[in-house]
Amino acid sequence: PPQKKCPHSLNNSGKMMQHSWSRGNSAFALVFIASWTAAVVLSAFFYHPWLNIDGGKLQFPGFNWIQATNAGGYSPPPWKFEGRAIYQLHPVDVETAKKYIPSNLNIVQFAGYTLGGFYLANYTDSPARGKKQFGELVVCAGLVWNPPTSCAWASHIFVGSKSAKVHGEREVGLPEYMADFNMDDRRPGLRRSWTQFWKSKTSSRPELSVISGGSEMMKVAIPEERRGWRAGFPIAMRLPSFSGYNKYEKNLLTYSLDLKSRLSLIVPGCEVQVPKKSPLHELLRRRPLISLCFEKLRMDVEAPTKHDPALTFKNVPFKFLQKQPQSSSSSSSIQEQQPKGSLST
Repeated sequence: PPQKKCPHSLNNSGKMMQHSWSRGNSAFALVFIASWTAAVVLSAFFYHPWLNIDGGKLQFPGFNWIQATNAGGYSPPPWKFEGRAIYQLHPVDVETAKKYIPSNLNIVQFAGYTLGGFYLANYTDSPARGKKQFGELVVCAGLVWNPPTSCAWASHIFVGSKSAKVHGEREVGLPEYMADFNMDDRRPGLRRSWTQFWKSKTSSRPELSVISGGSEMMKVAIPEERRGWRAGFPIAMRLPSFSGYNKYEKNLLTYSLDLKSRLSLIVPGCEVQVPKKSPLHELLRRRPLISLCFEKLRMDVEAPTKHDPALTFKNVPFKFLQKQPQSSSSSSSIQEQQPKGSLST
């Protein structure tokens, strides 16, 4: 007799196929997840060969054309910084400034002096990769004409971020060095008071030491953070600067920054102690002229562009505030400017 088909036979086979397909999907998902996890772990393990922070390019084998960021892991310009800073101006002998400023640039000078000093900042936010907060010390050897205005020339820059160092020297052509910024509240530096002639008491400020290559570059007494009306009045300005002539950039560069801050005067100025063995001693050995405090600082720094050094001698508004231009033979070859002293690179 004909066999009767079980009414549930098709359903049973369908269920079996469904279970088999589910098991296949599960196995595929597990393999996919395992492969992806292994790829992520291997990418993290081999991070430096695949992502070159120093060059600023995402370098996979055979795909070096992929551009991820600028040198040092910075994002594209403008580069934004926030924090607090001190700017103190010192007179510098022109003969001393010539040791650090290229000979084909026109130095702003009067009575044998130019205007130098230092810029000390504590950034709470920056485009630096990894460590957003770091300290920076910029020492200026003097001013260079950029008619009708002038630009500061930095002879030494110390930073507490490897990313900032790489970016500064490769992208902007600055003389960057790694440094440690150590604040000592237990041994405050003394600052003079306007009332010291009538009273023996003096107020104190904590000292900040800048150490590079195992040697102390300088020590400065830092005023306390100013809030409210003590922070000063709001300002907004655009400042140009020169750079270049280092081992990564053989040309003269110019770049500008837009600055917004609360500005106040530091009276008296910050006391600075520079060891005689420090390369900064001859630049900061004279008494300061003025000291400024920048609270709630915000800076937008633009990318540098090439600049013709011959333009520093043209259309100078005050002829007596410059040196005579040199012959083309003496200014055609500019040696790389290296600061004195042994510093950590």
